[in-house]
Amino acid sequence: MNRKEKRSARLLALQLLYANEISDVDIDNFFDNLFDSGLSINGFSKKHEILSSFDNYVDIALSVFPDSFDKILKNARSSFENQDSKEIVKAIQSFQKSLNSYKSDIQSYALMLAKFSIKNESSLDKEIVSRSQNWDSTRITLMDKLILRLVLAEIIFIEDVPPKVSIAEGIEIAKTMSTDDSSAFVNGILDSFFNDEINKKEENRKIKN
Repeated sequence: MNRKEKRSARLLALQLLYANEISDVDIDNFFDNLFDSGLSINGFSKKHEILSSFDNYVDIALSVFPDSFDKILKNARSSFENQDSKEIVKAIQSFQKSLNSYKSDIQSYALMLAKFSIKNESSLDKEIVSRSQNWDSTRITLMDKLILRLVLAEIIFIEDVPPKVSIAEGIEIAKTMSTDDSSAFVNGILDSFFNDEINKKEENRKIKN
């Protein structure tokens, strides 16, 4: 996956983590509807019904898909204005084929990150709270906590992603998905964790030598 696709996967994982916090969700099948634009035509035959349903789908999809795919969505939607219902249905079906060829890696990476975050929630939260001396840990927003769990899980469990990349991504996601103060808070917690990990490795190296 390229950088934009991994960003999309992280945002998808964050959506799953949030849904898991506020309701009982089927984790393994959570993304199925998001990646199925065909649901927007199920049961509808009139043009305005199909367009309204597709618009609802697009609103959700645009929050996580990379810019390159956003353009495909927007171009597809704009072309519908001059088409009848049958033509729109065919266009959505064609769009779905493109989506199917693209979604596999993004969906699997998002699911993997989310599962690591959920499975290790307790230990990840300990890392967060222990580094929150300068903040009131009881006032950490849910979104900040979910972002931190997600990024810490990636740093700890995904070996092929450099920690600095994960940290930078977490900060950027916090800027767009949480409060004005979130990016500084997320940055502080993640930097603290990263520096501690570097120090541990250095101590272990000295012991071995």
